[in-house]
Amino acid sequence: MKKLTLLAILSFTMLFAGSYDKVKITPDISYIYVYHKGKAVKVHRIQDTKHKLTGEFAKLYHPGKDIQSIKMDKNIRTIGEVELLSFMRKKVNKKLGILIDVRPKVSYAKESIPSAVNIPLRVKDDKVKFGKILNIFGAKRNADKSLETSNALDIAVYCDGLWSSKSSEFVRALLEAGYPAEHILYYRGGFQMWKILGFTTVQNN
Repeated sequence: MKKLTLLAILSFTMLFAGSYDKVKITPDISYIYVYHKGKAVKVHRIQDTKHKLTGEFAKLYHPGKDIQSIKMDKNIRTIGEVELLSFMRKKVNKKLGILIDVRPKVSYAKESIPSAVNIPLRVKDDKVKFGKILNIFGAKRNADKSLETSNALDIAVYCDGLWSSKSSEFVRALLEAGYPAEHILYYRGGFQMWKILGFTTVQNN
C-alpha cells in the first residue's frame, strides 16, 4: 500500500513538472517563483505552441522610435531574459535587489513583469522625488552633496522594449546622480521581448 502511494505521488509530481516542459526557459529550467506584492507568482512561458502575440507589442513599427544600442553605456551590463530571471530569483526574492519598470503608471497597472515596481521615467526630473528614490535604493546624499553608496542595492531597469529609450534615460539619470554602475543592470529587451517569449505577466490594478 505504501509502495502504491509513493508511486502515485511520484507520478503526480512528474506530471506536474512536465506540465511546463513543452516550452521551457532553458534546458534545465521550466519555471521559477518570484514574489510580487507579497504573493508568490510562478513565472514560466506560455505552453501553447500555437500562441501568437497580439496588440501593441506585436507591432513592428513604432513612430518616432529608434532601436536602442545593446550597450547603452560602457560601464553598464546589458542582460537578457535568463539573466533577468536569475536576478529576480537571487536578488529580488531576497530583498537584495529591485526590478524597476519605468513605463507610465497606466501601462504598469495594465500589465508588468512579476516582482517589478513602477517608477515612471518622469520621476527623474523631480529632484525631491528622485532623491527619495535614491534613498530607497540605499544611496544617501551627504552634506557635501556626494552620494554615499556603500549600501546601494542592485537594480535592473526595463521599459517598453528595445525601441524605447526610457530605460536608458533612467539609467543615465542614476549615473549622473552618482549611483554606482556596478549595481545597475539594463534589460534592453524590455516588456515587448518578455511578451514575445511568452513569459508570465501580472496586473497591478
